[in-house]
Amino acid sequence: MPSIPVISKDGHPLMPCHHYGRVKRWLKQGKAVVRSRWPFVVQLCYDAEMEPSEGALLGLDPGRTNIGLCAIDKQGRVLFSADCLTRNKDVPKLMGNRAAHRGASRSGERKARQRIEAKLHPESKVTETWRKLPGCKKFVRCKVIRNSKARFSNRKRPEGWLTPTANQLLETHLNLMRKLQKFLPVQGIAVEINRFDFARIENPGIRNWEYQKGRLAGYSTRNEAVDARQEGRCLLCGRPQIDEHHHAVWKSEDGSESIDNIAGLCAKCHEKVHDSVEMQAKLRAKLKGQAKKYGALSVLNQIMPKLLKELNAILPTYVTTGYETAQTRREYGLPKSSASSGHYVDAWCIAATQADAVKGMPELDEPTMHVRQFRRHDRAIIKAQTERTYLLDGKVVAKNRHLRTGQVDPRKPADKQVYSLAEYRRQFPGNVGSLKVRESSRRRNNRNRIMPGAVFEYQGKQYVLRANQSNGTRYYGFGCGTYALAKKSKIVLHNTGLVFM
Repeated sequence: MPSIPVISKDGHPLMPCHHYGRVKRWLKQGKAVVRSRWPFVVQLCYDAEMEPSEGALLGLDPGRTNIGLCAIDKQGRVLFSADCLTRNKDVPKLMGNRAAHRGASRSGERKARQRIEAKLHPESKVTETWRKLPGCKKFVRCKVIRNSKARFSNRKRPEGWLTPTANQLLETHLNLMRKLQKFLPVQGIAVEINRFDFARIENPGIRNWEYQKGRLAGYSTRNEAVDARQEGRCLLCGRPQIDEHHHAVWKSEDGSESIDNIAGLCAKCHEKVHDSVEMQAKLRAKLKGQAKKYGALSVLNQIMPKLLKELNAILPTYVTTGYETAQTRREYGLPKSSASSGHYVDAWCIAATQADAVKGMPELDEPTMHVRQFRRHDRAIIKAQTERTYLLDGKVVAKNRHLRTGQVDPRKPADKQVYSLAEYRRQFPGNVGSLKVRESSRRRNNRNRIMPGAVFEYQGKQYVLRANQSNGTRYYGFGCGTYALAKKSKIVLHNTGLVFM
């Protein structure tokens, strides 16, 4: 039976209560009040202290997408358990979008300077210049107007620097610990530590000296290895020239950065691949490409040393291994967690390895709570931008001047695809003069909108906001079953990032 967290009169966490009837009597007699509903926590109105011998041990099963949590007492009884769903996979996409917007903004500024230059100095005929930028061995072609002085070569990363993806995952684990400390008397943390050896995963029989003999051994860059594999020739046309390096499985589709997913192409073939569906199919036939294989494991490898250091600064931290966790799981006949659930079971096994004496089988049918992470801030003014559309006799026949990444859906038949104007011009050159153009338009965000993850009350019940509709005039909540009108709803709690459900 799930227990109810209890905190003292002055706000310190006490041992959770397993008796629902006792909590009801406290609330009815005025001996306790509801401190929080998400999660449900009661606060006593009279002085009470916890015995020094009592306390909880928290088991933590780290992960990139799913984190397992389970707090037990010294006999192994479950006090609290939860599966946490993170949003770490969204971070690389958001960083990529940020870089794209930044590049587009700088490109617009550069073109504005070009127009001013042409207006003030019409006699100038310079179309390009060659510069040797700091850190570059070769000269680089710059179009018309120089940018500001390059400063990328004098930036230094501080010691212990982590990528934005890894740093976000590290902070997620630490914030979970801080939130649990507010209503659970946690006296120690047990963590399963695993360092993944990707070379040994690929080749179990690898020897020590072979670690330095990888596929990039002898090459200074990855692109240099790709060029050597293709003997300096374009993969599609065979021309002895490689100008661009193209991902067979796009990065937007979680494509890998390994040489198995990168093709060296000449400038003409690279342009054709982006404009022609046939060339895309031809490229994928020659180079099937590869999606990321060890993305989640790689991030965990990065954060593990710093995670243990930060956790030990919060509370005493104990380390277990995957072997000990599996042995405990087999001893009690517990199931292995799947990709999306059951991680709290692993967390119980991790904590049980450090418990004094486990008495009986644990009750692990369902977690006490589910924790979901939401994005707290979104300052984007533009919500979305529609595509430029070309119509013939009122029917959409093409979108965009050139093929957008992911515009063609391989699951649809060819007669139901909507291609780009360049592709349509090749197939039906006589119809281009009859096309009508519908310009792209932008949809803007409501700056006063409520972010998903907030708690709202509708018709006497409370729900966690899943999405807004109609520019924030209607709410859709988890378990609500239907949209709720915003004017008939009341916001109870704004988004706190990690939401207990």
